[in-house]
Amino acid sequence: MSDYQGKRFKASQIPDPSKPGAAHAAQQGRTSSPQQPRAPRPVTPATHRRQDAPAAYRPSSYSNAKKPPRSSSHAAPSDYTEPPRKKRRSIIPILLIIIGIGLIVAAAAIFINAQIGYKQASDSYQKIEKQYVSDKDASGVPIIDFDALAQTNPEVVGWIYAPGTNINYPVVQTNNNSKYLNTLFDGTANASGAIFLDSNDTAPGMVDQQTTIYGHRMNDGSMFNVISDTTDQVTFDSIEYAYYITRDATYKLRPLATKVVEDTYAKARTPNFEGDDGLKNYLSEMLDGASAVASDATDRAASATKVVTLVTCRSLSLSNTRAVMVLTPVEE
Repeated sequence: MSDYQGKRFKASQIPDPSKPGAAHAAQQGRTSSPQQPRAPRPVTPATHRRQDAPAAYRPSSYSNAKKPPRSSSHAAPSDYTEPPRKKRRSIIPILLIIIGIGLIVAAAAIFINAQIGYKQASDSYQKIEKQYVSDKDASGVPIIDFDALAQTNPEVVGWIYAPGTNINYPVVQTNNNSKYLNTLFDGTANASGAIFLDSNDTAPGMVDQQTTIYGHRMNDGSMFNVISDTTDQVTFDSIEYAYYITRDATYKLRPLATKVVEDTYAKARTPNFEGDDGLKNYLSEMLDGASAVASDATDRAASATKVVTLVTCRSLSLSNTRAVMVLTPVEE
């Protein structure tokens, strides 16, 4: 049936099995023979072939046939719920967040501690000023009670005052230049420290050719902050005079120049210079490349016999430079 399905034949071509030799004739009919040529098969359109073919083999039967239902293990995508997957989290972002929070907390702690330190130092020096500065003289210079001041700190040697600025502090001296970097005048440990005379200078100051006084540059504007700012000419010119006060005398000083130097520049802390022109040569060197200078600096440097030098750091960073302001005495 499969060799002939969907094909039409003429009745005369179909052998009669009742006749003798029909099977042989049929066999001969399948074989090409010059005496009995095979009749051509009629061409039937494909549509007719599909219509004559059994329903089980028709192409439409595949699309129309009912598909067997899927088992529960092969449910449709809309009915399938994927089990939750474990989220993989990298530990690096978590560590970065923790480090960031730690840095913020550390910065906040440093800032808070600094503010507390500023307040402590400010309160301490204001208290000293109220207790030991009784009044001001006719020139507006503070009158210091050194006897009472020495009872609080016997290492006091003088007082530095600059009108129009916050510089109004006692000056101390000890046998080293490190103690008062982190110690207030009253002995309290504090980063603001105290204003102190170089340990190599002759007390109480204004005895040697150069009197060197140190102070921190604090971010709240206290101590010698303004000295660092005098690298700007306008700020330098705003300070007309400064006063260095001791038990025996009050020295009126005028700014000569401010220069930025390396912290290893030893001449800025040399009490006395060799030779008759030693101080003169030093002051000439200071004027060369100075950030700010007085209008008459050259003449005053040539005639000066003594100077006061105020030294401070340029910033609270790890800078190795110092701002150095040199002043010459006007009168005693």
